[in-house]
Amino acid sequence: MAKRVRIIVACGSGVATSTLASQDVISVAEEYGVDYTLNKCSMVQLPSMSQTADLVLTTNNYKGDLDTPHMSVMGFVTGIGKDKLRQTLGDKLVEIANS
Repeated sequence: MAKRVRIIVACGSGVATSTLASQDVISVAEEYGVDYTLNKCSMVQLPSMSQTADLVLTTNNYKGDLDTPHMSVMGFVTGIGKDKLRQTLGDKLVEIANS
């Protein structure tokens, strides 16, 4: 049985671009049939918030070290490479759900 994937979406303030990106993340998770929970946070909160997540998604470049898999979802904000990003994210969500 697939597990629920705990997703964190982080941006500079934890409000603006993370909210925009979250809409696409939810759409991808539902399209790929992945059970999920989603929380948003600021980049400052990310190190502590990531400890309870299965996947961290950021709209900024994050240079710190995380023990949690992470990837940029800035393409959901800019629209650049959005289709490829949707596929990459969907595949990653399925992989984590089935691990």
